[in-house]
Amino acid sequence: MSELHRIPSVEDAEREAGDWIARLQADDASPEDYARFDEWRRASPRHARAYDELMGTWRDFTTAGRTVRAVSFGNAMQAATQLRRRRTGAFAAAAAVACLAVLLSWWQWRTPSTFETDIGQQASISLSDGSQLQLNSNSAVRVIYSDASRIIRLDRGEAFFTVAHDSARPFWVVADHAWVRAVGTAFNVYRRESDVRVTVSEGRVRVVTATALGDAPSDGAMAQLPASQLDAGQQADLRGAITHMRALPTAELTREVSWRSGTAYFENRPLYEVVAELERYTPLQIELSDATRELPIGGTFQTNSQGVETLLTMLQDGFGLQVRRDGDQTVHVN
Repeated sequence: MSELHRIPSVEDAEREAGDWIARLQADDASPEDYARFDEWRRASPRHARAYDELMGTWRDFTTAGRTVRAVSFGNAMQAATQLRRRRTGAFAAAAAVACLAVLLSWWQWRTPSTFETDIGQQASISLSDGSQLQLNSNSAVRVIYSDASRIIRLDRGEAFFTVAHDSARPFWVVADHAWVRAVGTAFNVYRRESDVRVTVSEGRVRVVTATALGDAPSDGAMAQLPASQLDAGQQADLRGAITHMRALPTAELTREVSWRSGTAYFENRPLYEVVAELERYTPLQIELSDATRELPIGGTFQTNSQGVETLLTMLQDGFGLQVRRDGDQTVHVN
């Protein structure tokens, strides 16, 4: 009797191809792994085809390096679905996208990923553990996940975090020398020029400035420092060894994170504060005269260049100030 050779199904081939891509991307991939992969690839043309197609999709996400600008993994998966459906049948596409989801999760888990936004852009990112990250304009974070911890390094700008609970892997945000330790919570971190501002919407966090212990956060290291606990509705400004804490009324708490809905709200704030906030959303530089800096301003503005133009129009038409443009980048208000 002749030997029966089973032809692998498309679904099995693509699932195994996904497993091989993940394995060969690992730091500990061995020569034996590559040998077994070559054997698997040569075993069937379907294996080779599944690997080549899935690897092509994988490269679509990695050719730009580890930086993903203003895009969430959810959007990436949707794009992957459309791409795979153009290449194969709908059933095979679903299997391939499932493999790609595993690969993306593995890649984000094991490889530091950088997310950043340009001026005027915002982004929502779904992390591999189920946590959510929202980036404000001109912001950048590095996501470093391991089996023991989840660390987000806020290199510039502002981010809002909704944290999935995982008692085995602490969730940390590091901004300059400030450490923020969260459990299951939602909070905002704003890395400003002179300090780091932490605002808690839900749950609680612990904050500390760790200038003497380097930038590798841990519970043991935090226990050696005078950490502060923030509950929902509280805010802290960390500047050097000093932490200023305060409770926020509900309306003010809402205003602090209103950028997430694309607006910035001000009530009787000096003009220089309003300008400093809205300049984050435009390449324009707004120069204020001494006579206009303390002018009280109120209103709701879009967190984009149009919001800045609305402010300038209001200053000129509503307050009678002189708004003069010096080229394309500088505006003088007198």
